[in-house]
Amino acid sequence: MTKLKIPAKDFRRFDDPLTEERNEGRPIKYRFYAKVADIPMELLDWMDTNPRDQNLNTDTSRAIRETLMDDSNPHFHLWNRGILISADRVTFDNRNGMAEIVLDDPQVHGNIDGGHTLRIILECRQKVDDGQMERMPNQYVEMEVITGLDFPEGLAEARNTSVAVDLKSMEELRKSFDVLKEILEPCTLNGRHYVERIEFRQNQMRAAKSAEKEKSPGAEPRNWVDVREVISILNMFNLSLYPNTELDCQHPIQSFSGKEVGLKRFLQAGLGKNATDDERREARNTRLQQMAPIIPDIIKLWDHIECHFAEATAQINKRYGTRKYSKSGKSQAMYSMFSGTKLKYVVPKGILYPLVGSFRAMVRTDPEGNYYWAADPFQAWEDMKEPFAKFVMDTSDELANYPASIGRSTNLWSNLFSNMYVYALRHESAAVRP
Repeated sequence: MTKLKIPAKDFRRFDDPLTEERNEGRPIKYRFYAKVADIPMELLDWMDTNPRDQNLNTDTSRAIRETLMDDSNPHFHLWNRGILISADRVTFDNRNGMAEIVLDDPQVHGNIDGGHTLRIILECRQKVDDGQMERMPNQYVEMEVITGLDFPEGLAEARNTSVAVDLKSMEELRKSFDVLKEILEPCTLNGRHYVERIEFRQNQMRAAKSAEKEKSPGAEPRNWVDVREVISILNMFNLSLYPNTELDCQHPIQSFSGKEVGLKRFLQAGLGKNATDDERREARNTRLQQMAPIIPDIIKLWDHIECHFAEATAQINKRYGTRKYSKSGKSQAMYSMFSGTKLKYVVPKGILYPLVGSFRAMVRTDPEGNYYWAADPFQAWEDMKEPFAKFVMDTSDELANYPASIGRSTNLWSNLFSNMYVYALRHESAAVRP
């Protein structure tokens, strides 16, 4: 529990208009002005309720900073939307003009909106503490505090509209990715837990990159992975979305071409429009848990193919490095998406999605619905990499070496899948079943 005491000017309480009597359980809103110098640093510990990480290098952030620092124009409290907080309770002492805000549950209480404003104000405070600034600007900021909220997500979604909050950020706030995180948490590649580099909400990547740069200025930058990319890859293996029992089945081309659509399909969990949010959550969490035995292999397989596809083309006498999309790494270092392995050549996602997606043909389910491989997928790659490389490079030649067209080629998806389908039938063995 955290108790914040802030000198408050023009403190007001607003009872919910639907409340006939006070303390009936409806939310209560409080508003007051506070000097920016009085905003407590402890609020930085209560940011989990805000759906996005704050990027302080945007034009909007710079405008907030300029207005805050302009003492000649003391209108910051009028021009800025202020800071919105969800709290357990609020009290006001008329004798000393002090407001006390009590925060108790990090999942419910904390900053809801105005995160950029809050961080910029506290950034200034830190500079004063560090001796980089003489004093705080003589400005006020409007504080809005709401108590009685059981679920702040709806309010956060409604308030965070001036700069659109993307879908993944709202779903992260709703904890829609928690089961996926649990599955990926123990997984490593090259000794690194790659879940730490998955971006689950807006601006998380920018904020982390900025922090890493300040901490280790000379270190090589780490690549980040959008959670929608991870979900798009896993969607290819979701047999409720893309069954694999027939050769002429639908192929998950949409995983390559539409990440946002892929996220929506994941969230909907294959249920109809009349399904409730709880039913969808239960269905997708169940599916993830059923897929859990093969999910680490899927990511590892993607990484392995990304790192070694160029070698496979060399074995069929194709000069991969001559393709424009290979982006030879002589002038700029390139790294694989999950393991961060340094690459000589880039393998476009228009090539990786059809290749990795073909391994869906090797997925089987037990009577409980749990997923397993019909045969060792890594041995399958070793056995099939040369013909697969030929399929891809021939398609590349036919489509003017344009990765977007390669990734949307129905013929390529079909050829790769059908060959892996036959391979799985020939090599299927109960020995690989978990």
